[in-house]
Amino acid sequence: MRLHLPLQLAKLGPAIRTITMITSDDLDSIKYLPCLRSRRAEMRGYSELNPETKQGLIPLVSIGKLGATSSVEQVLGNVKRTFSRAFIDLNCNGNQVCADYETYLNSDNNYSEWRDLFSADENYVPTAVFAPGGNVRSFIRQVMEIERKHGVVAIRSKNGAQDLAAIQSAISAVDDVNNVLFIFDFGYVRGAISPREAEARRLISALRMIDSSARIALVGSSYPRSVAAYGEESGALEIEERELHAQVGGDAVAIYGDHSSIYPEPFEPSISRFVPRIDYCLADSWIYRRYRDRANVSGYVHCANSVLESADWDPAFAQRSWGAAKIQETASGVPAGFAAPANWIAARVNMHIERQWMSTIVDEDNDVDF
Repeated sequence: MRLHLPLQLAKLGPAIRTITMITSDDLDSIKYLPCLRSRRAEMRGYSELNPETKQGLIPLVSIGKLGATSSVEQVLGNVKRTFSRAFIDLNCNGNQVCADYETYLNSDNNYSEWRDLFSADENYVPTAVFAPGGNVRSFIRQVMEIERKHGVVAIRSKNGAQDLAAIQSAISAVDDVNNVLFIFDFGYVRGAISPREAEARRLISALRMIDSSARIALVGSSYPRSVAAYGEESGALEIEERELHAQVGGDAVAIYGDHSSIYPEPFEPSISRFVPRIDYCLADSWIYRRYRDRANVSGYVHCANSVLESADWDPAFAQRSWGAAKIQETASGVPAGFAAPANWIAARVNMHIERQWMSTIVDEDNDVDF
């Protein structure tokens, strides 16, 4: 069911407050975990979120090269200027890595190079990194050191069963499992919900056999590398990571997380002429319009008007979401900076996170007993 929620907007989210260090109570409050990379488009989309939404989120941000900036420490500085609090991970994917990323995968002194990037009094908590073929003991000691310094720690696994033994050992090593957020990231899940569900169930069961209170987030993305295969000029794509989360048992079993409407796997970008495209995000699907520029007709203007004319368009959402407002504005003419894909990726990220957070809060309201 698609949710417009125009009447619910006013009551969404907590009051604006001063954010302090991330605590185990904050981990308890996480209902949605958006994962992003340190790309300009993704950070722009997040930075333009409604202030109440940002107050309600603790995202996971992966540090990779940012334009010409390719030093981990410099990129981290940019990330801190965009995110008021976050879990911070190291992007190790092919052409996305920082030039010096291997320095921070050095397991000497329990990954001290990585841990020392973060101050104890900041709102940024490093995830525990694990070098390929690394020493499990160093990994576990790293987890313990992060918990000791920051009070909480996040452990992200992209390798499922391959990482399980190390993660199980970490459960037994920490002072309190309530200080830990375990994140199972299944990457691209479109068309693979059934096997991913079975794998998720096995992993969750394996952790909770050791400690039934283990806090677990499931992350995936079904946003494709290219949408053209789903319709040349228009289409709708179900958000299948939501289905994966529901099939595993929903919020009663795990926290919902996603890649913020971004294709999660590394690939070499090709140099080709782009087709103007605008995505519009709903609670359970993405719709898109693609239209080539023609004489006297901007493809983006055509796409924007097509979205506004669709039954899915929600005017109230455009009052809340910067990305949706940009679609509305473009219907009358392309704004500065929006004649190329990058800012439209930012708009999609913005709308997607806003929708998912709204859905989470509304679901919480529906669970209240009267």
